[in-house]
Amino acid sequence: MKGLNTAKLIDLALKLADESGPIVLNYFRKSLSVEFKSDDSPVTKADKEAESALRRLLSKETPNFGILGEEYGEERINSEYVWVIDPIDGTRAFINGIPLFGTLIALTHHGKPILGLVDHPALKERWLGVDGRPTLHWGRGDEGVPVKSRDCGTISKALLCASSPEMFSKNQLNQFNLVSDAARDTRFGTDCYGYSMLASGQTDLVVEAGMQPYDYLAHVVVVSGAGGKITDWEGKELTLNSSDTVVAAGSPKIHEQIIQLFSNSKAK
Repeated sequence: MKGLNTAKLIDLALKLADESGPIVLNYFRKSLSVEFKSDDSPVTKADKEAESALRRLLSKETPNFGILGEEYGEERINSEYVWVIDPIDGTRAFINGIPLFGTLIALTHHGKPILGLVDHPALKERWLGVDGRPTLHWGRGDEGVPVKSRDCGTISKALLCASSPEMFSKNQLNQFNLVSDAARDTRFGTDCYGYSMLASGQTDLVVEAGMQPYDYLAHVVVVSGAGGKITDWEGKELTLNSSDTVVAAGSPKIHEQIIQLFSNSKAK
């Protein structure tokens, strides 16, 4: 993050999470109307109110930076630096009273993520990744403690997480099933918490599709800073302009095995 006041931006990211958390929790497990957008994804007043608060703070603190958010789109998207925010990643979990949802905050430089914060307000946990630094964890007795992902050795020993099988197209589901069949165990419904558990060495793989930049860019720096690797299904780095697929692994070795599995399936 050369040329930037890194400490100030970290403080701002933490302040953003502190701002959004109480708003989101004010609506959690309460009677709440749900709307469905054109892509059939749900949205609530909590999503909109939290993103509005984040945008106001960002516009005040970094007026020359761009913003991309799930609910209110893009502003100054061609700026050198762009904040990418998702006030409630896992809205379906949120409206079902499941506490695995999170607020995702990323900062990109020329489209590449250089800072990522994943905040789980209902669990009182958060993970912070900064380019070139170890990923830190807050919560459950930890206050900014470095975390490390794990290397399970081979796919056959891997624990795999994904949000939902409904996220995949027919062809994508066929590819996902190759990984699921090869892995030791598959868990659905983890949403963004799966990436957090991967960074902390509790699980080994996250494979997803149907994603948008605000769904994955915060995870890029968090996973990388913990020693893992995260790309799209072709092994390409994730940026503002990436495809909708994501594969994250606790180690580069396991990641390469997954990419090779996908490559071999296409060659047949």
